[in-house]
Amino acid sequence: MTRLRSRQRGVALLVALLVVALAVILVAALLDRGELALARTRNVLRGEQAEAYALGLDTYAAQVLMLTHGASPDPDTNTSPWATPLPAQPVPGGVIGASMRDLNGCFNLNNLAPGTPGDWGTVFDNLLGALRLDAQLRAAIENWLDPARIHDEENFYFAQPVPYRARGGLFAHGSELRLVRGVTSEVYARLAPHVCALPPGTKININTATVPVLMALVGPGLSQAAAQRLWQNGTAHWSTEQFTQQLTQLHVPVPPALAAQITDRSAYFLLRGDIVLDEVPFTTWSLLEHRQDGVHVVARSRGSDEALVVATPGIAPPAASAL
Repeated sequence: MTRLRSRQRGVALLVALLVVALAVILVAALLDRGELALARTRNVLRGEQAEAYALGLDTYAAQVLMLTHGASPDPDTNTSPWATPLPAQPVPGGVIGASMRDLNGCFNLNNLAPGTPGDWGTVFDNLLGALRLDAQLRAAIENWLDPARIHDEENFYFAQPVPYRARGGLFAHGSELRLVRGVTSEVYARLAPHVCALPPGTKININTATVPVLMALVGPGLSQAAAQRLWQNGTAHWSTEQFTQQLTQLHVPVPPALAAQITDRSAYFLLRGDIVLDEVPFTTWSLLEHRQDGVHVVARSRGSDEALVVATPGIAPPAASAL
């Protein structure tokens, strides 16, 4: 009887230990699930808060453009009031800041679309030469833009590890360039700071264009040193007439199509919002168009793309192409 009671007490102890272990596991699971739900809720709220701040930055940028851009007849430059960054501002939950970039200072990829007036193909060839990239990229981009020609390359895109269909139309965003045949990550990193996706037919602002874009506009007759002189370390303040006169003084041939391709006033601006909430960074982008009836938000996106930042005005070293 003594042995039987001893065994019963041992079994009861094991059952008690098992119940305690199961209770601990259940409590830990509930706590973990609660923390996960709390974190998910906090992320959703912070995302919505970041979106609200981004909308506020759009409104602020529109007001700045209306006050400093629309009312002034002066050329748009990198030193214009609208180009002054908004310093980091404390807000509930974190800080926000913003900066604006003139998109008329880059080469519009959609100008290579069929039917676009002007000799933009030659300008893009010059840009590829200035950046030391494969000249065949122009044909690949033109095929991407042309619904009548893209069928010739569909087999290439369908044969990729992750097959996809080529657009056969205008670029919706500059990052879409990554999908074009021959555009490797290295090629994109070199080309992205100097190109953008805007409605076809936009001109290039000579004051906000980068050195490679200036070289592309004028052609091989403009050396890198002369282009940097015109660029004036990013502070150029030319009218189109003054720019043409400068080319003549530098004994640089002026292309016949140049007058129809350049401007000293801009209409498209890229607003970058840098928002940090609970030490979590949010980067937002807004494409703004300044029209006669006001400033309109054409497109919005989120996520950082450092390739869009112009690191240096110089010419990058050669890169390989996958064509």
